[in-house]
Amino acid sequence: MGGVFAVRKARRASPPARFVILSLALRYSVRAIPLFAIVVSIGCGSPSAPAAAQQVAMTLPSDVAPEPATIDGCQVIARVDGQVILACELLWRVNQMIEANRDKIPPDQFDAIREQLMMRTLAGSIDQKLLYGEFRRGVPAENMPRIEENLLPHFQESEIPRLMEQLDCKSQRELEQELARLGSSLDDTRRTFNEHVIASEWIRSKIKVSQVVSPEEMVEYYQTRRQEFEFPAQVRWEELMVRKSGIPEQAAQAYANLAMMGNEVWPQLAANPPATTAVFGAVARAKSEGVNASEGGLFDWTTKGSLKAAAVDDALFNLPPGQLSPILDSGTGFHIVRVLERKEAGCQPFSEVQNDIREKLKDQRMAKAQREYLDELRKNARIWTVYTGRISVAELFDTVPNTQQR
Repeated sequence: MGGVFAVRKARRASPPARFVILSLALRYSVRAIPLFAIVVSIGCGSPSAPAAAQQVAMTLPSDVAPEPATIDGCQVIARVDGQVILACELLWRVNQMIEANRDKIPPDQFDAIREQLMMRTLAGSIDQKLLYGEFRRGVPAENMPRIEENLLPHFQESEIPRLMEQLDCKSQRELEQELARLGSSLDDTRRTFNEHVIASEWIRSKIKVSQVVSPEEMVEYYQTRRQEFEFPAQVRWEELMVRKSGIPEQAAQAYANLAMMGNEVWPQLAANPPATTAVFGAVARAKSEGVNASEGGLFDWTTKGSLKAAAVDDALFNLPPGQLSPILDSGTGFHIVRVLERKEAGCQPFSEVQNDIREKLKDQRMAKAQREYLDELRKNARIWTVYTGRISVAELFDTVPNTQQR
């Protein structure tokens, strides 16, 4: 054929409340406190909410006075000092999570999954109520309308777009309809948003940790967690590919077609271009059947062992950059590959990661201080939940990882 590929088959301590009010007005951030669990929204307006709330009803502990069964049609599931948490506050978000993952949940496990999500969400809501209650005790009631007014622009500019994206809504009207369907409302989500921001600012104002991280601390972190900074071998590469069938004659034809493609790109390689220069582009777009054919057969950085085709993976991490592979058989197709660049496995040097380590250590200090602060609040608070007849409050909080995000 005059090319390199023969056409045959191959094998192969406590600031004044005034400070916090100013902080809310001048320095707002939607960044979540790591200790918080899923932040929920209050909602009792949906006709379906009371029925859904019955799915978490339980017998109250014998030593706890019965709570009102419902408020505005929603079941009371917790009381944190003087604040009430209703099932409707949590169920809309829980139901949305279940709907989003319905195809992954066996029907006979819906109730158990819903209860687990309710418990996780409730634990985070209790923490938020504790912090919000701390703030309210130090702020005159007449100041709250001004604080909530200051938070309104942030709700409109950041939270509404976030909820629209989360619930796949194209307009605010669609968002209001979807929230109502799930058991909430825009007013209720605004109220919970305000509580979250206030609680977040409050705990930041209460906790102070040292911002100084010594070189010894950073080196120790690097040495004891070295695996965090290791990286596997990676390659950038290009591919020509033809799918094959189980019929021998068709497989032979597929092999021949790929051999002809290889011979088409060979003259460009004979011109000795730099290894990083892609040469498969035109042929790949016109004739290749690979997943990236429309992009000229180019693949960005690919990690060793990440490909299902062992023959292709092996070639990518053994071929010299710039060299054409023989025709490779992956079982489902034939491939010709060429490595453009390779990064060998290694470990990031300390000098490159020390700033990241410093920030991680400061974050760890803050998270520890937040846990300790909230632990004290829980010890001194009067917390009742529908779940504590079967588990302790401590066990309830243990159901929530400390690194969940809002």
